Amino acid sequence: MQHLIARELSPARQRLAVLSLALGSFASVTTEFLPVGILPDISRTFSVTPGTAGLTMTVPGMMAALSAPGVMLFSGRTDRRRIILWLSLILLAGCLIATLAPTFAVMLLSRALVGISLGAFWAMGLSVAVELVAKQKAHTAAAAVFAGVTAAMILGVPMGSLVAEYSSWRGAFVAAAIIAIAALLMQWRMLPTIPAESHVRFTDFKAFVRLPEARKSIVMIAAVFAAHFASYTYLTPLIHEAGIPSAAVTVLLLAYGAIGFASNLVASRFLENNLKATLFVSKISLAIPFLLLPVLLIFPKFETVLILLWAIAW
Repeated sequence: MQHLIARELSPARQRLAVLSLALGSFASVTTEFLPVGILPDISRTFSVTPGTAGLTMTVPGMMAALSAPGVMLFSGRTDRRRIILWLSLILLAGCLIATLAPTFAVMLLSRALVGISLGAFWAMGLSVAVELVAKQKAHTAAAAVFAGVTAAMILGVPMGSLVAEYSSWRGAFVAAAIIAIAALLMQWRMLPTIPAESHVRFTDFKAFVRLPEARKSIVMIAAVFAAHFASYTYLTPLIHEAGIPSAAVTVLLLAYGAIGFASNLVASRFLENNLKATLFVSKISLAIPFLLLPVLLIFPKFETVLILLWAIAW
């Protein structure tokens, strides 16, 4: 099926179809991380504590964890193009509801929709991307979709912070909605019909979890992600508490993403040579800023260095 779909599309159409999925991943991840740069504003608007406002990151994460395997289990043989378009619509709905949310409960509803779209899009988008191109270009297609995530990590949070600075935090979600609309329109125009050859069964998940290496990896990844995101959610309030000027927040968040992107490229060389040692060093490097950032709040320069170390480790 993969070769058949690729043969029916011109090279230019293949590239544009994959690009539409990359734009979709950029829109999803940008919307997911948007509250990180504007959490204090959300907290003030709804008169909730910063800790409660952090649920705007927790809720989409939980929904994404459920929707990722869920879409694979229940999509059956449904046309993958139709699923992708519906997921992009759900993302757009989440953005628009956030711009108008009158209460914090409605805000969390909007974030739940973002999580559903995010997790399912990741599960479906990558598999669709490799079906749009010839087999020898499958890795390139997958890398293009991941590039959307990388771009979102570098630009998404700083963009939200910058837009909120000149308008409001709701304006940041308007910007995210515009990106979501662009992704939806491009997918509607460029994605071909993609029939499903087979569907994932629950027994496939059970077989995977029975593997000892799989269980260890799941626990390790879950622990690292939980530690990172539980802290990253409150990065902007911490920056403010450290006395770093508001004008510098956008620049620091941009530097965080850019340094993280660069270190990701460098890390691949170390991973090839020594996987275990690289993972060990990265986790120790994560633990250092987590331990010291709350302690060294009176030293803004040290806080900045620790935040950039965090970016490298992550």
